[in-house]
Amino acid sequence: MTAQSKVIPIPGSHPNARDDALRVFKVLQNGGVALVPTEVGYALMATSTKAVEKAFAAKRRRPGHAQAFIGSYQLHHKLHILPDEKLEMIRTLHQDLDMSFCVVAPFRADHPIIQRLSSVTLEKTTKDGTLGIYIGGGSLLAELGRLNDEIGEIVVGSSANLTGTGQRFRVDDIDPEIRDAADIIVDYGLQRYHVYGGRPSTIIDFEHMKVLRVGSSYELLRERLHKYWGVVLPVDPLFDVKSGTGENENHEEAE
Repeated sequence: MTAQSKVIPIPGSHPNARDDALRVFKVLQNGGVALVPTEVGYALMATSTKAVEKAFAAKRRRPGHAQAFIGSYQLHHKLHILPDEKLEMIRTLHQDLDMSFCVVAPFRADHPIIQRLSSVTLEKTTKDGTLGIYIGGGSLLAELGRLNDEIGEIVVGSSANLTGTGQRFRVDDIDPEIRDAADIIVDYGLQRYHVYGGRPSTIIDFEHMKVLRVGSSYELLRERLHKYWGVVLPVDPLFDVKSGTGENENHEEAE
């Protein structure tokens, strides 16, 4: 298979999230690696232990670095152990306010979905009794999440770049060895959160309401958590927007 032949949509056609998600799903089910767009940049996805290791090898991932799952709100709700008010907080942020972020929390180790994971995958995706699930936006991820939820499958995801080199927001900007590791590539062009200067997703420990990584749209997440739940999180020095003015405190007023 040539590099071009595994790219969808093919030249002359346009994206179809439902059909494209199904093709990605079938590749993952057959033990392959998929390169898929997310709002915070392109990501490598895999389900089998062999495919996860292939993706990590292509990235030159350092040992001991915990990796997140990419899934739906429903998957997060099944696996994470959090009080009802925290679950509703996350649901509101994701479903009512259309936000994408990574939830870290304790998990149900005895859940059948977790029990199906190999010890190798489990070691790569959990840390200190917690696991992270990125709940993203967009029709493609929503449909892919639905398909995987139907069969109780879980997807391991990682940014489509060599470790430590930053997010990639166009397929053409992804390193050749990363593209070569993928069995299917979904090219939906420039991704939404490129405006954050290459930041990955924001990661929040929702058990302790602690910021683990300041990422894309963090300033929105921070303001909404405070506005609706009284949660106080650290200021983002790069995107510290003044309340009620729409101005950035670190940028002079436009002339």
